[in-house]
Amino acid sequence: MKTILCILLISMSAVTIQAQEIHVFEKENVFATSGIKLRATPSQTGQVIKIIPFGESFSVLENTEQAQSIEWMDGTWIKGQYQGLEGYIFDGFTSSLPVPTLDFELTQEDLDLSYPLLAWAEYHFDPVRTNDTVQTNHAFVMTQHLENGIRVQREESDYHFKVEVIMPNTDISDVFILLRSMLLTKLERQAFNHSAVYILNDKGWVDQIKIDLDNPVEIKSLADGSVKISVVTFHEGCSL
Repeated sequence: MKTILCILLISMSAVTIQAQEIHVFEKENVFATSGIKLRATPSQTGQVIKIIPFGESFSVLENTEQAQSIEWMDGTWIKGQYQGLEGYIFDGFTSSLPVPTLDFELTQEDLDLSYPLLAWAEYHFDPVRTNDTVQTNHAFVMTQHLENGIRVQREESDYHFKVEVIMPNTDISDVFILLRSMLLTKLERQAFNHSAVYILNDKGWVDQIKIDLDNPVEIKSLADGSVKISVVTFHEGCSL
């Protein structure tokens, strides 16, 4: 009888430990450069408990499904935990994407996002197969196949350098805040915001954003749930 009881106790302990190991909270990263407010209630008027700095991550405890739009960002209030504190966070400025914090992932005060975007993708996601390359009389094109189904295409000619990144299962808002966080200065981020044109689909949702800069940017939602990012850098003297 004691032997059976011991076996049962061991089995119950194993189940308990296994349940604890399985219960892992989702992590989200803060992309708001000024930080994001952890509030006591799911509202912009809720008491601020703490400001979570840019680049920090927090645990998602619960999605309240309480939707709101702040700026043009549609999001929901989520219950989160940061440094032992629990509260509510608006998720329009958070993402599970890696945060660009290293020098080579940031612009050099020139609003040119092509090289930072390429460096960010190559640094955070490993290749899964050999690159595809095409050489023509006018341009060199290379396509990289990275983790999580990410595809990166770079095209270079005498006149331009173009980077296209296709990211599966990604929201257009996540990509927008990702690119904005690559901008080194506040003035760059302001210019980025002011140059953005939001294009709505027939349901009234933003499914394309064009940022009219010297090095133009386009973000577009695709029918399969992917988002395509295109950035073009024109070389000096280009008359296109």
